[in-house]
Amino acid sequence: MTDSLRPSLQFWYGQLLTVFKRNARALQVFREVARDNPRHQQAWSCIGFLLAEREQFEEAAKAFEQALALDPKGAPSHFNIAYVLQRLGRHEEALARFERTIEVDPKTDRAWYGLGLSLAKLGRLEQAAEKLQEAARLQPMNPYAAYQLAGVWHRLGRADKLRAEYERVKGFDPKVAERIRLEFGVTKK
Repeated sequence: MTDSLRPSLQFWYGQLLTVFKRNARALQVFREVARDNPRHQQAWSCIGFLLAEREQFEEAAKAFEQALALDPKGAPSHFNIAYVLQRLGRHEEALARFERTIEVDPKTDRAWYGLGLSLAKLGRLEQAAEKLQEAARLQPMNPYAAYQLAGVWHRLGRADKLRAEYERVKGFDPKVAERIRLEFGVTKK
């Protein structure tokens, strides 16, 4: 086997391991791929995902930074870094990364959602509502964005907006709509 083929085969072997939930071994394999070929952007991303799954967010951020260095215009890498920063409670830093994700790809609904969550955590509720509305516009049947948006409307005391979001969600996810109704005090008509 040629030396140039080995990292590619190892990478695919690592992916196969993840399919069978052998993630500890997959992490070892992806680390070997990155060691043998430090410019293997996908290996660095896989390392980041597996570390994030283990809640090793600091290490995951470093792996995602490596992936980003190899593809600076990659919206997924910007998003992944923002996500782990958010999980670490570093919301101001996460905001900048989510914003960068949107600059690269404005249709990344998860970045708008992440912005909304971090802004809400920071108490910037009007801005949070704006970002969550955009996430819901881009992905209209996302019950998570809808639930978070309803929570922001509740915190802002916007019963009209809360009711409208509840009614919208009832049309595609009755369970989340019921959760919104119960948790945020929406009365049945």
